[in-house]
Amino acid sequence: MSRKRERFERSDVPRENPYRNLIGLVVLLVIGAVGFFAFKFLWGRVQVESRMGDVALKEVLDEQDGPTALDGNFEYIDNPIEKILFLQVDDPDAERPRLISAQLLLMDPLGETAHLFDVPTNTLVIGEDSSYAFDEYFNSFGPEAAIPLITTSYNIYGNHVIIGTEVPWESIEALDGENPLNLVGVAGPFIESMRTDLDAGELVEHAALFKSLGVTSLEVEETPVLSNGSEEGGEGEEGGESASQSPTVSVDLVPFGIQGGILIPYE
Repeated sequence: MSRKRERFERSDVPRENPYRNLIGLVVLLVIGAVGFFAFKFLWGRVQVESRMGDVALKEVLDEQDGPTALDGNFEYIDNPIEKILFLQVDDPDAERPRLISAQLLLMDPLGETAHLFDVPTNTLVIGEDSSYAFDEYFNSFGPEAAIPLITTSYNIYGNHVIIGTEVPWESIEALDGENPLNLVGVAGPFIESMRTDLDAGELVEHAALFKSLGVTSLEVEETPVLSNGSEEGGEGEEGGESASQSPTVSVDLVPFGIQGGILIPYE
């Protein structure tokens, strides 16, 4: 009599799973999605961080002519004066942003003083062959071309520049004590709204300096100016052809220097 053969399943042999391919596909999709969002997050962070330590703005600052000696009944202060130019624009990412307003911050850390000046947008700037109002030149040729001209008009060497949609002084002061490596995390919207040559560490350092000098409490001072009254097609201050569409003003350099603490008048 024949015996019925019994079947035994071996525990060391994997069983065929009809859903194996589907499970593998789901795993790959999950891994792909996680990788995509991680890449998107990191790329976005890199893009935001690139707004600090802007190489193009560093190069522009290196192209400044610097101040020339002025004659008069005064002397230059011995303390180093730090100068930060702020340019308020409609879109800092645009190739040709529109200039809305400008300010110039002068700080004397040793003397523990600071001055914040309004920069008239119709300040006369001198190009290679024509004179312009600052905003006209800025809007036509861009910030990189305009920055060295406005610092020349003020007879200064600008140390730093910030281009943004909002006045930055309070936002920078709020960074006091923050970790420079985490500025994007704590101040992302502010960082996204501007471009600057200042890197993350320098922003945090300036936050402490702003607080010690009371920068956010400063009253905005008017720049002493002289009216040129130049008309379209007329001659500019330097005798060259004026390309300005409206009257311009020139910085009255000695009163500006005295008011800003750069010059000390003789008694």
